Amino acid sequence: MSRSLHVFINNEQIGTIYEENAIWGFAYTEAWLSHSDAFALSLALPLETGIKWDGATTRPVQWFFDNLLPEENARVLLAKDEKVDAGDIFSLLLAIGAESAGALTLLSPGEMLPIGAAHPLTAEELNQRIEALPKTPLNDKNRKRMSLAGAQHKMLVIYRDHALAEPSGQWPSTHILKPEHSQPATYPFTCRNEWFVMKLAKLCKMNVPEVDVLYVPQAAYVVERFDRAGTYPDLQRLHILDGCQLLNIPPADKYKASHVESLAKMVERCRTKALTQLILFRWALFNALVGNGDAHMKNLSFRFERGLVAIMPHYDLLSTIIYEERGHHLNAELSQPMGTARTFAGLRLQDLLAFAGGLGIKASLAEREIKTMTGLISKGAAALILQVEALPLYPGKAGELRMLRQIEHLAIHEMIRKIS
Repeated sequence: MSRSLHVFINNEQIGTIYEENAIWGFAYTEAWLSHSDAFALSLALPLETGIKWDGATTRPVQWFFDNLLPEENARVLLAKDEKVDAGDIFSLLLAIGAESAGALTLLSPGEMLPIGAAHPLTAEELNQRIEALPKTPLNDKNRKRMSLAGAQHKMLVIYRDHALAEPSGQWPSTHILKPEHSQPATYPFTCRNEWFVMKLAKLCKMNVPEVDVLYVPQAAYVVERFDRAGTYPDLQRLHILDGCQLLNIPPADKYKASHVESLAKMVERCRTKALTQLILFRWALFNALVGNGDAHMKNLSFRFERGLVAIMPHYDLLSTIIYEERGHHLNAELSQPMGTARTFAGLRLQDLLAFAGGLGIKASLAEREIKTMTGLISKGAAALILQVEALPLYPGKAGELRMLRQIEHLAIHEMIRKIS
């Protein structure tokens, strides 16, 4: 069987994906190759004439585009809704490739997206869609279908002046919306958890997008897209790679490849190496302090254009260890092994310094970074909890505050004591 998809960047076709008997290939258009502003999709897919076919074991084409798709339960739900096999990557891209992370739009040959529009989305309608999960995806099937990677349910929205709208066709989205986790009894209050940890990262001088929590009355977390540039509605798509795409690995390896050696490879590919070293160390340190055991390779993004790689803002930050069994929560695995430590309980200062050394950072600089962040994170957590306490009463507020105090005491304070 032979299938193909056209790949566009900002309405210009730059190439074609091919599938021949389960082997994938990709070719840039002659027009794109001769374009003065042309750039490759990734380091593994350089600007060359002809079709680049995947091999039997190394599959840069398939891996690159597979990394655009949702993961785990979100992929299963999407496949069910589209009536295709969840393992049929090409069919999933055919169904929802029109809206992916970064600059890419994937369309069937001959297909064109209408200009589209912004459709007002009421709190009542959004609440109904959230309550319909997991039977029905969040996005209206007749409007914008998304292929944003990740394991949680997500929705593309326009969020301006505290009002929501849903885009269709080529109309740009400004934010990504996520409801509470699909298993709220096991993972309660994930919207406020992620809001808190993202806001805390900002107070720790990390680069993160703006976030908010809405109640319709179901909770919904909204995060500003950082893969767009310009002023709404005149937004341009930025070409973004996640960590797996940058290192040319399949999405299934996002945990296995989550170690300091992979981060060091990312540093080597970036234009500003010294700055990227510090950014990645702060990211890993922050995740250790807040108890985030799910910071894998797909949780890092990089802008890639004209062969230059630059790290982008952080996202998908939340505390995971508070959902572990109380008293054993620190036995959870770290996102990346650090020194000899594999769990939060085992982490000590010397492990952080060894991890920093693996990134090429001197111990003296790493110690200064640790001292700065431990001071900022304690003050920031207390300030954010006071901010939530001051909000008007809403359903779930008391539970959210209990959860935030658990992050403060069971994660942040305990981890600071361990590395002091």
